[in-house]
Amino acid sequence: MVLVLDSSERVLNYGTMDVRPISQTVRFSDLSRDSKKVAAAADRGPVMITRRDGEPLVLQRQSVYEQNRAGLALASQVIAAAVGEGPEGFAERLGRFFPWMSFLPLAGRAQCAHELAQVARACASVSVFEPLEVEVGAWQSTAEAYASGHGPDREYDWLDEPIAVERP
Repeated sequence: MVLVLDSSERVLNYGTMDVRPISQTVRFSDLSRDSKKVAAAADRGPVMITRRDGEPLVLQRQSVYEQNRAGLALASQVIAAAVGEGPEGFAERLGRFFPWMSFLPLAGRAQCAHELAQVARACASVSVFEPLEVEVGAWQSTAEAYASGHGPDREYDWLDEPIAVERP
């Protein structure tokens, strides 16, 4: 069995976003003859399995599939807020999908919305959505900190010297 690059190594361009084709391709008969090699290839990335009698199939790790579905769901919420109608701004519409944004200060909400839109677009351009999940999680953690009373306006006691503690 030989893994070959997809014969259509062209990059589809949609505006400013490139969509790269799957680069590993095997025949369906290769899957039945040497499934271990095909599975190993799928651990490196998606594998297109061509069939004579039907549409090609794609084999990939379940974790990647689930992560992409979750990332697409997040991206769709950002898009829905971006194109939503009404007198509110983008940050306010995005807050309907992410209620925790209400704990951010107004400037933080606008910055959060802007950064989530940028990361969602970048993730879509490379079909990798983990950075969007990380970005949403980071902003949600920031909102949780504000909700707990921690923020830039709070007075903190800074130590001049570190103090050894028995157990952190």
